[in-house]
Amino acid sequence: MRHLLAVLALGLAFAIAGCGGSEGGSALETSLSYLPANSPFVATFDTDVEGKQVKAIEKIVGRFSFAGQVREQLNQALEQEDLDFEKDLRPALGNEFVVGALDAKSFTDDEAAARVVGVIQAKDKDALTKLLEKGKAKEIGEKSGAKLYSTSDDDAFAVDEDVFLVANSREDLEAAIERSDGDDRMTEDRFNEALDGLPEDALVRMFVDVKQLLDTDPDAADARKVEYVSAMRDFGLTASFAEDEVDVDFRLGTEAEGLEDADLPFAPGEQSPPVIEADGEVGFGLRDPAQIFRFGETTGQAIDPAAFGQYEAGKHQLERQLDLSFEDDVLAQLAGDVSATTSIDGKFGVRSALTDAPAFERTLAKIARALPAISGGAIGRVLPPKGAGGLYSLVTQDGVTLFFGVIGESFVLANDQAKAQEASDAPTAAVEGAKGAITMRADAEQVATSALQAFGGESGLGALGGALFTGPLGQLTGSTAIDTDAVTGNVRLTFD
Repeated sequence: MRHLLAVLALGLAFAIAGCGGSEGGSALETSLSYLPANSPFVATFDTDVEGKQVKAIEKIVGRFSFAGQVREQLNQALEQEDLDFEKDLRPALGNEFVVGALDAKSFTDDEAAARVVGVIQAKDKDALTKLLEKGKAKEIGEKSGAKLYSTSDDDAFAVDEDVFLVANSREDLEAAIERSDGDDRMTEDRFNEALDGLPEDALVRMFVDVKQLLDTDPDAADARKVEYVSAMRDFGLTASFAEDEVDVDFRLGTEAEGLEDADLPFAPGEQSPPVIEADGEVGFGLRDPAQIFRFGETTGQAIDPAAFGQYEAGKHQLERQLDLSFEDDVLAQLAGDVSATTSIDGKFGVRSALTDAPAFERTLAKIARALPAISGGAIGRVLPPKGAGGLYSLVTQDGVTLFFGVIGESFVLANDQAKAQEASDAPTAAVEGAKGAITMRADAEQVATSALQAFGGESGLGALGGALFTGPLGQLTGSTAIDTDAVTGNVRLTFD
């Protein structure tokens, strides 16, 4: 089984690397029929090597200087298997390869063995038969008209007319064959419903039935007490390719009835915050950070009301001691945008816009003095700013030092003093195409080069990175939006 799957994967990789392919067509309904109707996870991979998605990957791979070497290595691998791409593999490829889980327990029980079925309908039945012969497959039986096979390492798989399928056990394999003719089977309508709003022509498409996993996982009992979590339904994800970019789109649907904007984990709406522009670093943006804190409080109250009551009592006591209102003097100040940046070496800086910087500076002075006492010993000391416009320095019991304070009209937090100043002064810019309260952007070439220089020195990758790996990389961007119906998002990597 593993050998034949490797052969199919090798053929697809060979085609993607630039060797052409066959005219493809959809057989999704047929392949899905071998999975149960309530499968908690289904993924499809389009093997149409002449389709625009694979052709786009071919263009992307061709941008890298090592593309020719990859093609040569794949060619040698095929020859070692005594296979000819044009004669043996091209005719079999073209339809979607489907992988699905048979039950939720495979995901939620760490002790349970994975139960997965893989299916592909061959474009050419004779080509599939020849692959079986070259793989030295031995026929070991029959089930509902399908032929059962094993290889020299005793793996089992089956061929049902022109459909090739594999499973983790012979029992699951035979059950899948019987299921395809019954009523308890996955359908294309159900699959597409879970991917509603996502690209239909993506190379990779997958969904997870989040509600089913939450309902069957005993460890998720507390999480289900949170209204937003209990409203989660299907999570869908796709990966699409064009000649100069890769897009990953996702959607987590929720049952909107009963949900309000205040129940959401971050701020709703499509308005997007800007990000800090810094060479070789990843910039992040967040709108209305106070919503995340309020969601955390709501979550704590739902999961453990008693502990939350103690937290509330402690918070009110602290407010009295410090003569402040956490809601008015802290959260209300953090209603603007947060911009953050982080580098490969772990240095980060965060800047949060304030509604009234002088007032927050006074509040911060009160909180800073009390931090060691209220941290439960986690914070060793807090040193006050040195001079006007200086920063507090906080040292944890683990030796980590953080710098924070008010600079200009913003609250700044960083793990490096110079980084804190950079974060306060750095320009910000909107992320092109972004929608929603969470954004991200980086120059992928610069970040990848920094990573190779930092971690690839001993292997020589640091020196070769610019020429072989990072040159064609462009911008990496992402954004996430939320409303009571769904969380939606996109991550895009462009190529120069």
